[in-house]
Amino acid sequence: MHPDSTSRPSGATGAIDSRVIQGLRDLGGEDEPELLSELIDIFLEDAPQRMKDITEGLAGGDLGRVERGAHTLKSSSANIGALGLSELCRRIVESARANHPEALPELCQASVQSLAEAATNLRSLKS
Repeated sequence: MHPDSTSRPSGATGAIDSRVIQGLRDLGGEDEPELLSELIDIFLEDAPQRMKDITEGLAGGDLGRVERGAHTLKSSSANIGALGLSELCRRIVESARANHPEALPELCQASVQSLAEAATNLRSLKS
């Protein structure tokens, strides 16, 4: 499957699933209305570091670093609603674990683009 052909879950708008965002808003409720904004900030700070682990690990042939970065980014992106990015990271983890690096360059490039799109959409949710 080509990375661009990943189907978006229903409720997904752009790179972010609106149902996840609404769930995070509901979680904060009236007591913690800033919770969503704080979670977005944490993701936007951490995700580029995990992506660096993936891309630098790939460039250096360190599949362990690729796997660790992708595994962490898979979970954090799912938690913030970036489900397409999460799926790409799942595929990166599987390829790294199975020692199939031939699939990684295309998956990594797609994940870099997906992260950029998700970050743009998340920043717009804060404004």
